[in-house]
Amino acid sequence: MKLTPEVKQAAYLVAATWILSGVLYLIPYHIFSGISLYVLVSVLHICLLGTLLSGGVYWAVRGARRRSPLVRLATVGLAVVLASAVLAVIDGATGEWIARLVVSSQRPVPFGLRATNNFIALVWQFALLGAAFTVIEANNVARERERELAVARETASRAEAAASAARLAALRYQLNPHFLFNTLNAISSLIVTRDYELADAMLAKLSEFLRATLSADPDELIALEDELVTLQHYLEIESVRFGERLEVDFVCPPDLNDALVPNFLLQPLVENGVKYAVAPSATPVAIRVEATADADTLVVTVEDDGAGYDVKPGTGVGIANIRQRLATLYGARGSIETVKRERGYLAIVRLPLERRVVQIGVQVA
Repeated sequence: MKLTPEVKQAAYLVAATWILSGVLYLIPYHIFSGISLYVLVSVLHICLLGTLLSGGVYWAVRGARRRSPLVRLATVGLAVVLASAVLAVIDGATGEWIARLVVSSQRPVPFGLRATNNFIALVWQFALLGAAFTVIEANNVARERERELAVARETASRAEAAASAARLAALRYQLNPHFLFNTLNAISSLIVTRDYELADAMLAKLSEFLRATLSADPDELIALEDELVTLQHYLEIESVRFGERLEVDFVCPPDLNDALVPNFLLQPLVENGVKYAVAPSATPVAIRVEATADADTLVVTVEDDGAGYDVKPGTGVGIANIRQRLATLYGARGSIETVKRERGYLAIVRLPLERRVVQIGVQVA
């Protein structure tokens, strides 16, 4: 059985206490009358019994360590009194037996007087040990509670992280049916108008787009350049339908290519531009995506110059989804702002500027 540090500490304290007590008991005899074999055996007998009974006091204190202060005090007091009484009675009853064993001519102290004297002397000693044990166990309980609190905090942190991941996954997957509905609705319109060639081309592009996006981790932060590639795949689908009516301009400084953004973050904004600006327009409409850095903030704007419908910006599923994802990932540091201008819409996304860490592997020949 492996002893805990607290038990070892208590054992050292008990050993030191009774060794010191034995020495103190013998000093007066050494000074005034000399140490006889009877005295030596009697002192050893008391110290050995005291050591054993001190263990009982410790386990009583340990058993009540998580109880109320009143219960702990009563338990310690009862253990101290019982240990002192047992030791006093045993030593008093064995005084004459010890004298016969060592063949001592010294007359043993009568049982009643010996037991009473021992009880009075020992009760204070056991009381001090009980107080020391209480302090040891109080410190032990405090450390255990700190460990339990640390474990609880870690568990809560993991649960919160898991909940956030689940929310992010749900939000991310919410975009797939939203996007698919709009795209399939467009393909359905082409079929209704018997434009089968365009419908077939859109289905082929859609298949390539889904293959590229659905395999991605929904919780993963990806490089901005990869997000722009995803947008390019999406716009290839829409370009089949709109042709020259859809103009796209990507502006991203090279030093921001490795900036990290949530997967599939910008596609709903571009999709809104296609739906509300390009689709109803008979003339070309430009959609511009631009990334800039403002100190430690990444700012990405998506704007169009179409006439658009007379709708309030920021009310669709895509915008609400982006707002929730940014809040979950970045708190107050992540935001999206949408503005309806005289011509077209502007969406401004702000999030902390974090960069992709490139791990360089070292190959050993």
